[in-house]
Amino acid sequence: MVTRDEVAREAGTSTAVVSYVINNGPRPVSAAARKRVLDAVAKLDYRPNELARSLSSASSSVIGLIVPDVTNAYCGELALAVENSALARNYTLLLGNAMHDDERQARHLQTFLAQQVQGIVFIGSTYGDEMFRPETKRVLQGSKTPLVFLDRSTTEFGATSVLVDNRGGAYAATSHLLEHGHTAIAGFAGSSGLSSVRERRDGWADALIARGLDPADQQTFESAFDRYDAFAVARVMFANGNWPRAIFSHSDEQSIGILYAAAEAGIRVPEDLALVSFDGIKEAAIVNPGLTTARQPIARAGELAVEQLLAAKAGTPSELRQEMLPVTLEIRHSCGCH
Repeated sequence: MVTRDEVAREAGTSTAVVSYVINNGPRPVSAAARKRVLDAVAKLDYRPNELARSLSSASSSVIGLIVPDVTNAYCGELALAVENSALARNYTLLLGNAMHDDERQARHLQTFLAQQVQGIVFIGSTYGDEMFRPETKRVLQGSKTPLVFLDRSTTEFGATSVLVDNRGGAYAATSHLLEHGHTAIAGFAGSSGLSSVRERRDGWADALIARGLDPADQQTFESAFDRYDAFAVARVMFANGNWPRAIFSHSDEQSIGILYAAAEAGIRVPEDLALVSFDGIKEAAIVNPGLTTARQPIARAGELAVEQLLAAKAGTPSELRQEMLPVTLEIRHSCGCH
C-alpha cells in the first residue's frame, strides 16, 4: 500500500503539504505544489485511508449496526434498510453479527466504539428473560456514543427506540382468525426476553378476551425467531396429535418453519391448519401458501433509526424520544382467505 510519505517524496514536498492537498486545507498550497502532489497521487495510485482520516479528525462518517443473526431474513431486510438510509446520507455502515452470543456481541460493540462511529443502531440479541447480558452491559454502560434500539424497547443507556405497533398488529392478526370462525387459536411465541414478544402476546390475548375467550385455555408454544427452531418445535407439536387448528405465529421466520413441518406431517394449510404471522418479509409472499401477516414498515423503520441516530448526535438527551410505527395486515392464503 502506497503511503503518504512516498507521495511526498515523489512530489518533492513535505507530508504536511500532501495532507493539505488531500484534505483541501487547513493551510493554502501553491498551484505548482498542488499539481506536483496530484500528479504523484495519480502516478502512485495513492488511496487515502478514509477511516484513519475520519478518526484523526473525530468526524467519522461511519454508523455501526448490531443484529442478532444476519442469516434471519427479517434481520437481513432490516439491515439493508438501515444501510440504504445511511448511504443516502453519505454514511458507511459497519455490521456486527452477534449470533446470539454475548461475548461476540460485546466485541463488535467495542470495535465500533474504538473506531468512533457516529452512533450505533442496535437490534441485538437477548437471552431468555434478559434484555442484556453482562459483557454487552459492560461495554454500553458509560458510553457517550448515540444509541438507537430498533425493534427493542428499553430505557437503558440513554438510548432512543424505533418500534412498531406489535400489540396492535398481533390483535389484528388474531382477530382475523377469529373472524374465520376459529375459537381456539394457539400462540406460537418468540423468546420472552424481547419486548416485542411480550407485546405480541398481549395483542393475541387482547383479541381473545374481546371475543369472550380465555387466553389461559389456549395452547402456547415457543421457539427462537428462527425457521429451523420453529420447525423442530412444530414437528413435536404435530407428532403429539393434539395440534391446534389455528395459530398466531410471532414471526414469518417461525411460520415458514411451521409450514415445512406441516407439509412433512401431511397437514394442509389452510384446510387443516389456519396460520397468521407477523413481520412481512418478502419471502412471506412466495411461500406456499402465501402467509397472511401483520406487515411491519421495514424500510421506514431503518430510515427512522438512522434519522434518530443522527439527531441524537446533534442533540441532547432530552431530545431523544421513542417512535412507534403502524402495522398493516397483509391478507394472503394461509389464513383461509383466497
